[in-house]
Amino acid sequence: MHTASILTLALAGVASVVDATAAGPVPGRRADLRTLLTDRSLGLDSDTTLSFPGGLSALGFTAATLRWSMFNPPTYSAAVTPATIEDVANIVRVARENNIPFLATGGRHGYSSTLARMTDGLAIDLSALDSVVVNQAQQTLTVGPGVVFADIFQPLYEAGLQIQTGVCSCPSMIGVTLGSGVGRLEGIYGLVADALESVRMVTAEGRIVDVSLTRNPELWWGLRGAGANFGIVVSATYRVQPLYRDGQFTVLDFILPPQANQSYFAFVEELAGGDGMPRDLSVSSVMHWNQTSRQPQIMANWVYNGPEDEARRALAPMFRLPALVTAVTQVPWSQLVATSVFGLDPLVCTEGQHITVLGANLRRVEASTFSDLFDSLVTYFEQYPDAGGSTLTIETFPTQGTESYPDDSSAYPWRSAKSLVMFQPVSAGPSKQQAFDWMHSARARLATRSGYTGYDGLRTYVNYAQGTEQLEQIYGADKLPRLAALKRTWDPSNVFRYMNPLPTEYP
Repeated sequence: MHTASILTLALAGVASVVDATAAGPVPGRRADLRTLLTDRSLGLDSDTTLSFPGGLSALGFTAATLRWSMFNPPTYSAAVTPATIEDVANIVRVARENNIPFLATGGRHGYSSTLARMTDGLAIDLSALDSVVVNQAQQTLTVGPGVVFADIFQPLYEAGLQIQTGVCSCPSMIGVTLGSGVGRLEGIYGLVADALESVRMVTAEGRIVDVSLTRNPELWWGLRGAGANFGIVVSATYRVQPLYRDGQFTVLDFILPPQANQSYFAFVEELAGGDGMPRDLSVSSVMHWNQTSRQPQIMANWVYNGPEDEARRALAPMFRLPALVTAVTQVPWSQLVATSVFGLDPLVCTEGQHITVLGANLRRVEASTFSDLFDSLVTYFEQYPDAGGSTLTIETFPTQGTESYPDDSSAYPWRSAKSLVMFQPVSAGPSKQQAFDWMHSARARLATRSGYTGYDGLRTYVNYAQGTEQLEQIYGADKLPRLAALKRTWDPSNVFRYMNPLPTEYP
């Protein structure tokens, strides 16, 4: 998901594994869960597993609950890994009947601070529901909630097919889709959610329902942009496409010194200002502190949907900048994510990091805004030397495909956003809170130049939300009345309340 965290790991070495006994379980609830979930009358599949912190099942518990980011994580008294869709429904029913809070997870890649509201509950780990079915004739892909993007690349490519995805391999495909899913192929195909054709979902009552344009169409609208609020998606079918330009992509990675920042961002504005990035180009610009040279740098990851000779012509000005490092590679679509950003995807996907992200959308691409961000980050590193692992990332994706869909086609409210900015404060020392506060203030300052009006100018993609934002800043004021009505219909008791939750009434 996040190019930003690559430098956190590669340059700062921030990674840890949480102790399975650190969840702070409530003994009484743990006993209740053990009794309830081992009751034979529940009829759970023999391959469904139950684990607890501590004791013989501690390793299984860690495997079922460890998150990509352990910044203010949820805590659990027990974890269950269902082997079947029917078991998910049964577990939801018994948890509801006994007032046991639960959180269902696929890739466990979300990091909103609202997740911390889950304390000592039940983790429903969906990782075992990991089927991948490619129908080459019908050009569809059906996946379970345990499937991450890495699982689909090769099967689709071997069938001569592809689909839009996020920029990292480790997030749950369905999880990303429920927030809509931004990425490099938006110029051609749109958001990941724009490829969705149907889902099967377990409701707050433990019922299994099918949702599509023709079955529960209002819920279908809300699932694509605010889907974590309405149920547990246990299967999703997507429309996939023949390989675009024979599935050939060119990855162009650069590391630039600080003095190149104005020229670099002027080139980004030249390409992406006005109508936005050309449909075959995308760039992620990562500002970071180089711990060895003790200076700020920009890592620029460009991707061109086509052969290397065309990419070099399109990005000729980049080769005139005084880059410290340059790497150009032509790759098949199946290797695009693994190759990008100097091949650091395995590092970005390391579990157990203690980081958070604050997102902000921009409706316009302006070099002056980006250069000012860079200068402010330099000041930040000078003020907080123990926060050198922090990063600031600007994702500038093409939006032609995304904007070809009507705004009211789904709950996603930010189809016109030209850039997504991620502030990622990281500090292993005494400046931890100050570093977070500084990044929060920097985001607020950026929002005044976002191109949006009202709500302090701040808008953020729900999958990049930190959890401290106003509802309107995440979901859009125009979408909220309809979303609240859906919440009232499908989850009036607010069972699904831990991931940037919606109200049942608005305003």
